[in-house]
Amino acid sequence: MQVKSLQPIRRTLPLRERIHDRLRQAILSGDLAPGTPVIEAELAARLGASRTPIREALRRLEAEGLLEPRGLRGTVVRELREDDVSCVFEIREALESLAARRAARVMRPAQLEKLEEHVAAMGEAVDDPAEMERQDTAFHDVILAVANGDRLKRMLTELREELIAYRFLSLSEPERRHATVHEHRAILEALRAHDEDGAAERTAEHIANARAAVLRLAAARAAAAGLPEAVAQ
Repeated sequence: MQVKSLQPIRRTLPLRERIHDRLRQAILSGDLAPGTPVIEAELAARLGASRTPIREALRRLEAEGLLEPRGLRGTVVRELREDDVSCVFEIREALESLAARRAARVMRPAQLEKLEEHVAAMGEAVDDPAEMERQDTAFHDVILAVANGDRLKRMLTELREELIAYRFLSLSEPERRHATVHEHRAILEALRAHDEDGAAERTAEHIANARAAVLRLAAARAAAAGLPEAVAQ
């Protein structure tokens, strides 16, 4: 497994977290292509770490949907398929739009101030995909809290766990990160105006754009890896 970005881990850093972050970046950057076997022993030798933190990192990546078991081949980088991506984003679009519509009815100045802070933080983090994802999630968490629906919260929380791999892939592209800031600003302004339809529509547009970016990037990386079927229905 020849991956340029996989350099030995420095001993002063928390191994499990650093290994997880290093591997996730290699997957999202395309250094580890879809379908690539990920083998504990090889990673331990390359990263200069024991197999226990490697195994823990691989389990977490599998839970995030970036890796998947593949029979005798062990664990491999997950191949994204168009129907899977489209379905999960369409569900998210419906739920997040509903949350935005509900929140627009009752949004207060203090809550708008929190949203403003998260949008500003996104603008400052356009070169940091991980921080962008954190601020993106926090922004939508505020909206979900204001929407005040326990069932909606449970459904979105479960869905977001499945979406994490897709969201990191979307935000791996600089142009998409800049667009994400503008899209969140548009959602915020609709919420500030208590515009229920506008908040729902801007949210739907934001998620549809993220879906398009994921499909485009996944297709490009699959093709580069010689796996065009990875994003076929």
